[in-house]
Amino acid sequence: MRGLFPKKKSRLSPQGKAIAAAHALLDTMEGRLDEKAAGRWLREEVGLQWSRLTCLQYLSGKEALGALKALPNDWSERGRTKQHLQAASILAAHAVANIRQDGRMLCASDFAHELKGKTVEQWLAEKSDAVREEV
Repeated sequence: MRGLFPKKKSRLSPQGKAIAAAHALLDTMEGRLDEKAAGRWLREEVGLQWSRLTCLQYLSGKEALGALKALPNDWSERGRTKQHLQAASILAAHAVANIRQDGRMLCASDFAHELKGKTVEQWLAEKSDAVREEV
């Protein structure tokens, strides 16, 4: 027996959803789309009831991070590179970890937990120090 609310699936692969989410976030940040337009575009592109919050939560999650990492290093689309999309995932994780003034996170992403209470610059410095220690 099927549930009353069957789970909807996107017509896009995880990689397609991650790319769409990153484009929507970056387009919003660059002023090309406002929040409402970004939400409409995401719903059309992804095929689910996505919003800007859903976009941020997805981009900071394990599935999207893996999908973006799997892109070829020379990947580009709409004038953006793999590195631009990975930067969008860092910004998304930072937002869901730190945007609420009461300190509660907007998702349970492991990546967002890494950024909790830190600036992106602090997190990058920690990552850089860890890489140097490994070498």
